[in-house]
Amino acid sequence: MTTLSTDERHPGPALAWAAAFVGCLTLDAALGRWVFLPLFVAAFYAGMILIDLVAYPLLERWRTWLRPRGLRAWYLAEVGGLWIGTTLVLVLLAPWWLGWGWENTPLLQAPGSALLVLSVGVGVGALWKMGWARILFAAAMFPPGSGEERIPQRLVVKGPYRYVRNPLYVTDVGVMLGTALVTGKWFVVGVLAAYLLQLGMQIFFEERELKARFGAPYLRYLRLVPRFVPRRRPVDPDEVHGRRDRV
Repeated sequence: MTTLSTDERHPGPALAWAAAFVGCLTLDAALGRWVFLPLFVAAFYAGMILIDLVAYPLLERWRTWLRPRGLRAWYLAEVGGLWIGTTLVLVLLAPWWLGWGWENTPLLQAPGSALLVLSVGVGVGALWKMGWARILFAAAMFPPGSGEERIPQRLVVKGPYRYVRNPLYVTDVGVMLGTALVTGKWFVVGVLAAYLLQLGMQIFFEERELKARFGAPYLRYLRLVPRFVPRRRPVDPDEVHGRRDRV
């Protein structure tokens, strides 16, 4: 959900995201084989797929259930149940799926490494703008008037969002594809395929929600900024918000 409050920056999730990849690469280098990087990427995105499939089709039911319970209840259900549960299942099954791969070569690993570094870097920039509320879907669960005024509710037209509407989704694909090419794990390819299949559903629900929430500025944003393929030049935020028309 593309929302943010005023000019806040959120280094916490951005730094945690970067540190996770550095830590996984360091541990795998010490082991001399790919274990932690494919496990982290597969668990993170498999959990995200599960959350999307559970959350978006049942959005109004979730909102009704969460209204008296608040933000903490959502974080416990999402992180404590869905994400951690998915991770535990994949850890238990790791001896099976980590062995399901192909013989890798530098011809695949070199472009995979470049794609992974680029995707993580751009993702860090996007998370720096969005914060935990974006990555944990809180903005979708707690719309304006829900009583959770801590949740940012402002259209973002900054950083990578001036070039493409969904930089995190683009970098998600880059992270999974780069990881698959670097590590040679078929299971990561399978997670990527599942992610792409559910993304169409997610984008439909999110864009419908954002049109209703932000109205004319978001419609201008849809017209000016591509969904997945970045613009060559950044869009002017004043043009999106209609301020240029009033000058």
